[in-house]
Amino acid sequence: MRIVVDDAIAAAESAFAEFGELIRLPGGAITADAAELRSANALIVRSVTPVDERLLAAAPELGFVGTATAGSDHLDHAALARRGIRVADAAGCNAQAVAEWVCVALMSVLPTLPTAIARGPIGVVGVGQVGSRLVGMLRRLGWFETLLCCDPPRARRADSSEAWVGLDELWARCSIVTLHVPLSASGPDPTLALIDRERPELSPSVPKLLINTSRGPVVPTRALARADVHARALDVFEREPELDFEVLLDGRSRLLSPHVAGYSLDAKLRATARMRSALAEWLGRPPGELSDSLGELRLAADPDEIAILHRIVDLPGDDRRVRALADLPVHERAAAFEQLRRGYALRREFAGCVVERGPASERLAALGILSR
Repeated sequence: MRIVVDDAIAAAESAFAEFGELIRLPGGAITADAAELRSANALIVRSVTPVDERLLAAAPELGFVGTATAGSDHLDHAALARRGIRVADAAGCNAQAVAEWVCVALMSVLPTLPTAIARGPIGVVGVGQVGSRLVGMLRRLGWFETLLCCDPPRARRADSSEAWVGLDELWARCSIVTLHVPLSASGPDPTLALIDRERPELSPSVPKLLINTSRGPVVPTRALARADVHARALDVFEREPELDFEVLLDGRSRLLSPHVAGYSLDAKLRATARMRSALAEWLGRPPGELSDSLGELRLAADPDEIAILHRIVDLPGDDRRVRALADLPVHERAAAFEQLRRGYALRREFAGCVVERGPASERLAALGILSR
């Protein structure tokens, strides 16, 4: 049994080594030209590795493909199905981390915006694993009098008491819009270029903060210059790792992050455990347990809430590092962007954080950060 694993996947050795020979490669090196694929039986990747017809043709022994990511648009599902290859993903494993990132982004950016924007209404587009957690957190925090939700598949199922609105209405009414949709180019609810130059209809009387942590192509670069987008907080980009700095470095980009909104240690270990369980099931073996113990992140009390939050989610540092890529020679930027992701210091989620020697504020407690 030969298992090829992206070497940025957390705890891979303890998760997979017992099932066979473990071969760890950088995600960018897992291509059709990688000799290691020729005898691989299982492949576990991240979103940087497209698993397409060409790669599959180079891996004739492959029977299992897992992606330790929430999204799976980098997998050619039709080609995998034709080969009868078992596929697993980690949908939902990083949902809490992304929802927390958005809350910290809001607390970081809103004070820099005109009052008419900062007070909402806020609209959440996509109320699945991430969006539902975010909606719950925002309601507990009580930041906005009006919170609108748009999720056409859930609205059709009528599976909750949520008062759903369409995208056009949400965009017209909300001064803050945050996107949490999968990337899809077809079907009843395509999200490719969901926000484009003039779709939804421009609403210059309601300028917006646009937050995107879903997938870059949901908001093509051309759409970032919409007249009604006053400010942006972006974790994903249309052509990453190739970033359009001419657009991104204008004054409307208040926060840039290198596609790490879901990069918590908790989420990474959940995703690895999900891959371990799926691989074990495919092999007909018990999954067992990962032995990694996370412990707590202890934080000194500070009257400045945002200072505490930035010790957990270093958004100012991430923003500086992304902007610094523009100073590199053009041919070095893509590799440097990927290195920001690979070298990211995995943070703890709020439930694993404790404020010491002082009470956590009411808002920190609402976010799930305890005091001791």
